[in-house]
Amino acid sequence: MTSIIRNLFFLFSITIFGLTSTILAIFNYNPMVSGLPVFINFYASFFVSVAGITSIIIFYFKAKRTINMNTGIFFWPSIRQASLLSLAITTLLVLRGLKILDALIGLSLVIVILLSELFFRTKKQFK
Repeated sequence: MTSIIRNLFFLFSITIFGLTSTILAIFNYNPMVSGLPVFINFYASFFVSVAGITSIIIFYFKAKRTINMNTGIFFWPSIRQASLLSLAITTLLVLRGLKILDALIGLSLVIVILLSELFFRTKKQFK
């Protein structure tokens, strides 16, 4: 039980840091005169904040759905699923910012992320 509390505390801390960094990047930088490091900082902090928020939400719903089970088994799959979803959202946002996003590219990206998640779900765990 203490390991899940420690993991959740770390997840909350990273999420708060990502949200703070994203808000600071939005309000403190002018995108018309900013360079590449500012955009890298923005997209990285956006990825971290979206991954943190969605993993907390996914973990909460998985933990509430089960009764009398160890909720610690849901933590790392929730992190993985949220990271893949955040990767898709951030990549779509980057492609939209570069003005090269169209329906076929977006659909293929979503299919690749979905197939990656299905691969991780069906992968056997060897101990």
